[in-house]
Amino acid sequence: MTGDWPSRRLRCTVGSIMRTSSRGTMSAVSDPFERFAAECELRVSVEAISLAPRDVLASPVDADEYFLVTLTGARAEAGSIHLLIVIPPTDKRAAPTARDALWWLAADAWAIERAEGDMKRWASTYDYPVESAATARVFERQVRQTSTLRALLCGSQYQQLLELYEGQVSASGKSRR
Repeated sequence: MTGDWPSRRLRCTVGSIMRTSSRGTMSAVSDPFERFAAECELRVSVEAISLAPRDVLASPVDADEYFLVTLTGARAEAGSIHLLIVIPPTDKRAAPTARDALWWLAADAWAIERAEGDMKRWASTYDYPVESAATARVFERQVRQTSTLRALLCGSQYQQLLELYEGQVSASGKSRR
């Protein structure tokens, strides 16, 4: 194989609230999470990654796609958040979007906030075994992620994201997408 073509690396940055179509026309971003990312000047980079170990005999047509999504804000000192997003072969999307990352980050933060940072309350939300070391690891990871999200968004933006998530969940009548 010569060079990096086709590249397995996809990079995108969410910028303005207007989007340019393939025809060169401008249109407003209608998804509320995409609009939120643009308004908060969040940068979302998406990189397709390989999984190891993997079933090398399975057809790529039937394989999930894995993406490392990194969310950064306007302030470098706030850090960044990394997510691994899996897209099943039945999904028509070529890659995750800012909406996907923000939806899951907001969902995790919302659960931590509703539990008031208490692991037992948080675990009961999902019926996770409280005494499990795995539950404790996931909880601590979610607490750190929530803290970083709060630092990235600063001020009222963090609360706005949680309200946006809660509004979406309430409208759909579901607690998880």
